[in-house]
Amino acid sequence: MKILLANNTFYPYQRGGAEVIVRRLAEAWSAAGHEVLVVALKPKQQNNSRFKDTPRGYKVTHWPSSYYQLNNWPMWRRLLWHLPDWLGVRHLSKWLKVLRSFQPDLVMAHNLTGLGFSLHFCCWRLGLPSVQVFHDLQYLHPSGLLVVGQEKLFSRWPARLYQMMTANWLGAAKLLVSPSKWLIDYHRQLKWLPAAKWLQLPNPVSLQLAPAYHLSDNLRQAVFVGQLTEAKGVLWLADQWADFNRRLLTVGLKEADLIIIGDGPLMSELRLLAEHERRLILLGRFDSQQVAEQLRSADVLLAPSFCYENWPTILLEAAAAGCPAITTSQGGGGELAEKLGYLTFTAGNLDSLLMAWQKLAETAAKVDSWPAPTEEIVINPEDYLQQILAELTLIKSLTKFS
Repeated sequence: MKILLANNTFYPYQRGGAEVIVRRLAEAWSAAGHEVLVVALKPKQQNNSRFKDTPRGYKVTHWPSSYYQLNNWPMWRRLLWHLPDWLGVRHLSKWLKVLRSFQPDLVMAHNLTGLGFSLHFCCWRLGLPSVQVFHDLQYLHPSGLLVVGQEKLFSRWPARLYQMMTANWLGAAKLLVSPSKWLIDYHRQLKWLPAAKWLQLPNPVSLQLAPAYHLSDNLRQAVFVGQLTEAKGVLWLADQWADFNRRLLTVGLKEADLIIIGDGPLMSELRLLAEHERRLILLGRFDSQQVAEQLRSADVLLAPSFCYENWPTILLEAAAAGCPAITTSQGGGGELAEKLGYLTFTAGNLDSLLMAWQKLAETAAKVDSWPAPTEEIVINPEDYLQQILAELTLIKSLTKFS
């Protein structure tokens, strides 16, 4: 089977979680005998965009783009840069050329910003089945970020106009896929493509969840893993950590260290805080193996995000390491936490975090572990593909019948 995967970032120019999932799919499907082509973006200064074979068997082509410089540009320039995506003209002819040349049996799009929202239109025009996988809310708002307390931004007229444009181009996709029910419901709530066919399917990850979570009778070491941005809540947590430790002592619990793993624009501010708070420990950026080791040794993972997450991979990584977690309750992150049996708290509410911590401490004082949920939460790439193909077959048969 010939499969084309599209995502704006990809190894070695990765940024977040989507490209890790795309790479996992490309490697697994190639190993299973499928012919896979990945189309992604790379910094504009690097010129070669020809198809390249990889040691893992799939092909990849990187198109030069200014996407990687966007964060350094003023708002008006970023707006102008996005317009070709919204109007469906970016890479339109290039997509038609690639699709005609490769002739895929399936096109799977992930993050399309910079690659062009017209991909699904091109597939429809050539009679090729295409699927759109959602990792955030980027087709409801250009930022893709819904922050607690700013929900009305997605209902204002600029966002509504943007949603009309994205719906126009993504409406050609045969199937929309999301790991969380929350994200599906939120798109439906805003009446974005109300007649579209959705499939809720966990992200394919190379993780095996632990049978139980280990519990320490003294919660002395908490860990945060993620991007160091305000939306992730790490600055709020670090700024409140000294007060949080005072509250722990007040309720008869011991102080705890907060280990922060990651990189991002708040690193300098966090360093300043760490200089004056001995319980704050900044370790910088770690690879996945180092993160797994830290999770195995930590007493609890804290995920204090202020944004509505879709399906936070870090919660699955914690579950694989047998590490308990306390996360904010909103969005798909809260949904996944419930499935994993994790505790939740209200974003930005220190009292709520303290209550969840106390509950975990009370449980840890009685038992040294508790069983993880038995529900199917992770899925392998081949089963992921087969479920999508089965859904497309059903859609095709229903279309013929109607």
